[in-house]
Amino acid sequence: MSGAQTEGLRARKKRVARETIAATARRLFAERGFDTVTVAEIAAAADVSEKTVFNHFPTKEDLAFAGREQGLMRLVADITERPPGTSVLDVFRALTATVIDDLVAPGDEDLLAVAKIIRHSRTLQERLTAGWESGAAAVTAAIAETSGAADDDLVPAIVARTLWWTHRSIFLVALHGLLAEEDREQLVVRLRVAADRAYDQLAGGLGEYGKGG
Repeated sequence: MSGAQTEGLRARKKRVARETIAATARRLFAERGFDTVTVAEIAAAADVSEKTVFNHFPTKEDLAFAGREQGLMRLVADITERPPGTSVLDVFRALTATVIDDLVAPGDEDLLAVAKIIRHSRTLQERLTAGWESGAAAVTAAIAETSGAADDDLVPAIVARTLWWTHRSIFLVALHGLLAEEDREQLVVRLRVAADRAYDQLAGGLGEYGKGG
C-alpha cells in the first residue's frame, strides 16, 4: 500500500471516529440536555476513551457545534476564490439562499436537533455568540486579503460584520421558525423575501465591493 493510500485510510478512520463521537454526543444532549451529560458518558457511549474524545474535540462545547469549522472554511474559500466580477455581497447572498434551500426547506433534522440543544443551554448560547465573532474575524481576514486592503483599513471588518450578521440574523429567524414548527413552505417564502430585501438594501452601498477586475 502506498503512503498516499495509507494516509487516506487514516484520514477516513479519523473522520468516521469524529462523526461517531459527534453523533453520540448530540443524541445524549438531545435526550438529557447539554449541561447534564459528561464527556465520560459520551466516550463510553461511543466506545472510545475520554482522551480520544478530547483529541477530536478540545472542549465539550465543540461537540455540540461539530461541523461548524468546515462550514466556515467553505465560506472563507468562497470569498477568497470568488471569480472576478463577483462581490463579497454576492457570496453571502448565495450562502443564505443555500441555507434556506438545503436546510430549512427540507427541515434538516440535524439542524433542528442542534437548535433544540442550544435553546436549553445558556452555556451553548454564549458559545454560539463567541463563535459568530470568531467567524466574523475569519471573514474579515479573507475579505482584506482579496481586496488588497491596508493593515489599518477598517472597511473589510465593517463589510464582514455587516454581511455576516445579515446572514446570521436570517439564520436565527429560520431556527426560531423551525423550533416553533412553523409551516416550512411559509417559512421558506418569508425567509427568501427577507433575504432579498436585506441584500438588495445593502447592495446600494456594498454591491460593487470586492468585485475586482
